Amino acid sequence: MENHKREHGFFFVALSVAFLNSIAASQVVYVDGRTGRDENAGTSERPGRTLRRAAEIVNSGKEPGPAAIKISPGIYNLTESVTFGGPRLYSEESRLVIEASILPDDPKWKPALMPVILSTEDPRKQDNFDKLTETYSLKIEVSHVTIHGLKFMGNPLTQNWHCCISRIGDDLDDLLVTQCVFVGDADTCDIYCGALATGNKFVVDHCIFRNCHACAVFWDGPRGVAGEGCSIRYCIVEGAYIAGVWTCQTADDFEFHHNIVTRSEYFWMRKGTDGSLRYRVRDCIVTDNKHYTGYGVESGPTGQTGQEVTFDESNVVKQGRVTFETNEAVRAYLHVTPGGLGSDLGAGLFTKQTEKQEP
Repeated sequence: MENHKREHGFFFVALSVAFLNSIAASQVVYVDGRTGRDENAGTSERPGRTLRRAAEIVNSGKEPGPAAIKISPGIYNLTESVTFGGPRLYSEESRLVIEASILPDDPKWKPALMPVILSTEDPRKQDNFDKLTETYSLKIEVSHVTIHGLKFMGNPLTQNWHCCISRIGDDLDDLLVTQCVFVGDADTCDIYCGALATGNKFVVDHCIFRNCHACAVFWDGPRGVAGEGCSIRYCIVEGAYIAGVWTCQTADDFEFHHNIVTRSEYFWMRKGTDGSLRYRVRDCIVTDNKHYTGYGVESGPTGQTGQEVTFDESNVVKQGRVTFETNEAVRAYLHVTPGGLGSDLGAGLFTKQTEKQEP
C-alpha cells in the first residue's frame, strides 16, 4: 500500500487545478439555510435559502458553464427532490460544482460545519400509507457534475427506498461524488442507496458510508450499456445492510482501490449474469463482512455468487478489526483510529493526510 501517496497526490493536484479553473470564471450561487432568503439573487451578500432556489438559478442559465453552488453550514430539509438540469452545457473543465462553503481539507473545517441534507419528502397516497415508495435528495440530469463536501442523512419514512444522489440517463457522463458523508439508520432515517448512476465516468471518491443499504451503485442504463471510466476509491464503508458496492454493467476499466469495507452484509453485490465476471481489487481492507460477494435485484440480495464471479486481488487485507473515531467533536470523526488497521490507507474525507487529525 506504499504507492498510494504518489498516485493520490497527483490526482488531487489535478483535481484542485480543475476546480480552481472552473470556479474562477463561473456563475457562483450562494446558499445559507439560516440567513438566506429565496427572494435574494444568490450572491455572497444576499444568499438564497434553499437548494431548490439554487437549482432554479443555475438550471435557467443558457450560456455554457461553469457554475458553482456554495452551501453554508446548516440543515437543508428537502420536502421534494432537487433536480439539476436545464439547457446549460458543461464540460470536464467547466463543470457544475455543488459543494460546501468549507471543505474537509480546509484547516478551519470540522464535522459540525458540513451542510446536512435531509429528505422529509412524503409521496404516499392518502388512502395507502403502507405502499412502498421512493424518494431522492439530488437528481442529476446533466453531465460533468461534482458533488463535494456534503453530509446526507436519508429519509425517515418506513417502506421507502431513499437515494441521496442519482444520475439516470443514456447520454449522461462524468459525475464525481467526493468528500461526502452518508449516514443512515434502517429504523429511523434510512438510506437505501447513497449514490447511484448509470453510464460513464461515475466516480465515488474519499467518501464515508455508514449504515446504508447499498452504498455506491453502478446501475444498468436503459440500454444496459457498460459504463466506462467508473471507480470507487479512498472510501470507508461500515455497516452496509446490503453491500459496500453494487455493480451491474461496468466496463473492464472499473477501478476499486484504497477502500475499507467492514461489518457489512456483503462486500460486493452485482446483478445476475449468465457469463463469468472478473473484478480488480487492490490496496483495500475487506474484513468482518458476513458474505464476500452476492447477486441482487432492486429489492435486495438473492444469494451468494459462485465461481463465475472472481476477483484479481492485490494487497487486500481480510483479517483484523477496523476501529473508528466516535467523538463527534474530533476532526477525524468516523475515520479509522490512529495506528489502527487501515489508518495508513488514506481512506476517508481527507485528501491531505497528516500524522494526526486534531480536534
